[in-house]
Amino acid sequence: MNIFQSKEWEEFKLATGYQKSYRINDILVLQKNLPLGRTMLYSPLVGSEAAGIMNNELGIREFSEQVSNLGKSNNSIFYRLELNVPIQDSKFKILNSAFGFAKSFEEMQPEHTLILNIASSEEEILSQMKEKGRYNIKIAQRSGLTLKTALSSGPELDDFYKLYQLTGKRHGITFRGKNYFATLLDILGKSDLAKLYLAYHEDTPVAGSIVVDSGDTAIYMFGASNNEFRNLMAPYLLHWQAILDAKAKNQIKYDFFGIAPDDNPGHPWAGVTRFKKQFGGHQVDILGSFDLIFKPLEYQIFKIAEKIRR
Repeated sequence: MNIFQSKEWEEFKLATGYQKSYRINDILVLQKNLPLGRTMLYSPLVGSEAAGIMNNELGIREFSEQVSNLGKSNNSIFYRLELNVPIQDSKFKILNSAFGFAKSFEEMQPEHTLILNIASSEEEILSQMKEKGRYNIKIAQRSGLTLKTALSSGPELDDFYKLYQLTGKRHGITFRGKNYFATLLDILGKSDLAKLYLAYHEDTPVAGSIVVDSGDTAIYMFGASNNEFRNLMAPYLLHWQAILDAKAKNQIKYDFFGIAPDDNPGHPWAGVTRFKKQFGGHQVDILGSFDLIFKPLEYQIFKIAEKIRR
């Protein structure tokens, strides 16, 4: 099951900023209201669901027509199709301007990620890691840290959000409101599809992460850490525990969900990419987002406004 196309994710997105949802050929289409009575349509991280409509020209044309009709009836400026498909998958390369699609000017989810194979034994997983990664896991295991997990909002989320705010300020990035995470946990957690991990030094929270399940894959979606106690290597212990939990569910992949492209040292994610790569794994580049534009002039205005906002 692709979590981003699931009923649970649909419910979560409708509770955190999107107003309506539809299904076209089993593909989730979300609608967000924009100023002046306009809307945008969006299908998040479509994977194997796209195979039935994207592997031939007729399928793409029929899908485009259905989405266009939906867009017209909802006064939409554009529709964004986000493809969680490896970039080398040639059958999707016919998705181009001939059908009205253009590559998006921005990505809502990472185009580059790091996937760790966890189908093998614990020893084999550790052998994939860099020496420093294995060493830091051992340090964390000896640091006297206490791990807690939660499947719903509560005191653990309070502690996570404090760490999350510290992390956002430390890196100079904007961050989401606490209700976003509470809703994520309360909706996905009740189906055991999302789990919050926290590491404590005595009574002080020092690191936290949120991991969601997507079929055979566990996805690390959010992380946070204290400015202090960095020598305890708590994030390494959190990831190792999440990997072990994923293996216990018979999952075979651990997705670190977002790295800097081509080890770009100037990229905002360069630091976190170096951290993630201590765990080994291989880079996966996806096709990402394509826009079907219904109102070209308003789309250009939206694009300028988004660039200013970001």
